[in-house]
Order: sequence, then structure tokens, then C-alpha cells
Amino acid sequence: MSARSRLALYAVLAAAAVLGIWLTRLSLFTLIASFLAFVALPRGERKLPFWLVAVAAAASALGFVRFLVREAVPGIVQGGTFATQNAAVSRLRELLFAEDSLRRLGSIDPDGDGIGSAAFIDEMTGRAGLRGGARLIPPVLERYPASQPTEIGPAVEINGYLFVICLPKRGGGFTANPSDAVDDEAAERRFLAYAWPASSDHGLVLAYFLDEHERILFAPNGAPRDGRPRTGPGRPPRCDEAISPETREQWQVWRNKQPRDRLPGDR
Repeated sequence: MSARSRLALYAVLAAAAVLGIWLTRLSLFTLIASFLAFVALPRGERKLPFWLVAVAAAASALGFVRFLVREAVPGIVQGGTFATQNAAVSRLRELLFAEDSLRRLGSIDPDGDGIGSAAFIDEMTGRAGLRGGARLIPPVLERYPASQPTEIGPAVEINGYLFVICLPKRGGGFTANPSDAVDDEAAERRFLAYAWPASSDHGLVLAYFLDEHERILFAPNGAPRDGRPRTGPGRPPRCDEAISPETREQWQVWRNKQPRDRLPGDR
């Protein structure tokens, strides 16, 4: 390649690198090209080609730093948030599978019909006795952390989310408080589960809901509930929030997920 051709190539590289300060994704390619151009500079090359390569390298470095700050790092953070939110849905499904097991096993079956009632998380981990009685051995949920109190009842925190199960209450409605009387007959066919961000520090922006038919819904964490976002132990979703006529419009179907038609053990 002639000296004039190399000079033109260096000039194009320098111009592309300067452009890469604004088109930051271009900077990665010009940074690599600048390094290769510097290595390939013939000994005794005139000063102008050297300075063109130096300008290209400096501009590429600046553009690459801007790329990291504006796109790469936020993308990594967003990807981590997305993965955490998907993990919350997977955890809700794990609770569903555990409730399915209790339904088949009949571990809580006061009427003796062979269909078990749903349980709270602490009951399924064996940390608390089933309806205040004997503990479940072996538990259907293992390696879960100890629960912590929230405004609606005990919840477990896993990977930045708080999880709670609400059961039908005698006299109507739902409860997440184990001290309330549970309607075990209704709990054979109903339970509600929620996952919501444990803190506003994690950047998590969605709360999730699941019921016994594996109907999965989500709502923006900042959606108003008594003027407060759903965050932390003091600001959980209400047990009936995803099903109440007053608030259910805030909840949307997750990824077009369709609920299942039958429950395990249906006859």
C-alpha cells in the first residue's frame, strides 16, 4: 500500500473515531482499528500518520467510555433486574407446585374428602405447624429463609422480593395472617400469592400475583395503593388487590399466560 493510501486510511479512521464519540457503539470498532493501525505503522513513518492514529485512538477511547456509561453498564443492570423479576415468577410457581403437592397429599384435610387445603409458606417449610398443629415432615418447601413480619402477615425475602400466600378466611375474604381462622374447605380450591420488591434500592419495578389456577399477573410497583408504592414489609399489596373490582385493573396478564383449567386431584 502506498504512503498516500495509508494516509487516506488513517484520515478515515480518525474521522470515524471522532464520529464514534456520539455514535458510541462505533467506538469499539474504531478502538480496535486504532490499535491495529498503530501496530502496523511502518518505522520511520511521517508525523502526520502518527498523529492521525493518535487522534483516532483518543477519540475511540472517549467514545468507548461514553458507551460504557450510557449503554453497557445500564444494560447490564437492566439485564440483572429482568433476571431477578423472572426469578420472582419462577419462585411463585414453586409455591404453586408446593400447594399442588399438599392438595394431593391431603396434609390438611379436616373434612376427610382426600383433597388437601392450601397452606401458608411457613407451614410448607416446616417452620410452623399445619394450622397450629404438627409440623409437616418432610416439608414441601426446603431451604427457604425465615419469614419476617409485614403489614399483612409473614413473608419470606428471596433475591430482593418478598413472597406471601393469602388463604380464604372464615366469614369471607383472604388473609395472610396465621392467627386468623382459615376456611379450610374454601382453601381446597383457593389461594393467592404475591411477590413484591423488598426495597426501593434494588431497582425492581414490578409486583407479581399468582393464584391456584396459575394465573400470573403483574403490576407496576409504583401504581398507587393508598398513595404508596408496593415496596417493603410496610407496603405490601393487599390480599385481594389483584382480584378486587376496585384495584384489579392495575394488574395485567404476564406474557399472555393462560390459567390452567383443572386443579390437581379434580374428579
